[in-house]
Amino acid sequence: MKKVFAIFVLGIIVLGVTVFAQEIAPGKNVEDFVKGVAQKKGVSEDSIGGIKEVSLSDLPEKVNFKNVDDTNLALYEINVSNESEPVYVVTASSKFFEETVKEFAQRMLLAYGFNGNVLDTTFLKTSTGVLTSLQKGYVMTRDGAITGLSTNLEVIEKNSVEPIEIIIYKNSEAIGFRNSFVYNEAGVYNDYDTIRGSILTFEKGDLISLEINIPEGTKVRDVTSLLEIQTE
Repeated sequence: MKKVFAIFVLGIIVLGVTVFAQEIAPGKNVEDFVKGVAQKKGVSEDSIGGIKEVSLSDLPEKVNFKNVDDTNLALYEINVSNESEPVYVVTASSKFFEETVKEFAQRMLLAYGFNGNVLDTTFLKTSTGVLTSLQKGYVMTRDGAITGLSTNLEVIEKNSVEPIEIIIYKNSEAIGFRNSFVYNEAGVYNDYDTIRGSILTFEKGDLISLEINIPEGTKVRDVTSLLEIQTE
């Protein structure tokens, strides 16, 4: 957003009026935010008589947007009691801001792990320390999809050429998307994978659990996994 605002500020032609441009802040009521911008620029709170949004298709004759994509912008007019001309504040539109927050809020991370030595294939624990299984895990509260998986673990003994795998189970059935580690020696290893949200979907009420599949003769410890989901 910062780059966008740096560009459009240069494109505003000010003819006898004051124009401020700033990105709207999370958690702020639009009117309060606009007042705050004006006050930061020297307009006293007592002198603010009213705020209204100005249609970008019907701009005041003294305000001209030049070469600006106004799709996600909003212009607010502030009447100031001790000024002959109103003050204008340019922000990201409230609709654009709300849609951005909504999209961000749809992503969630489910934490799994296992503290200490892991000598054989086992399910991972939830963030509350509960060992998952085919019948235990996180229950989905909304329809959605799995979009990513990451894992950090330490290999302490290697006696196999088979990979270590972090396997996702949905309703007791393994799905193909997983983390896989090909290791040559002892040490700490990382893996992360992402997938489009339309591929591995789930429904509200579905149970999701994670298992670490360890080849015979291999030992690991301190497993940390994050499962990224997207909900509707």
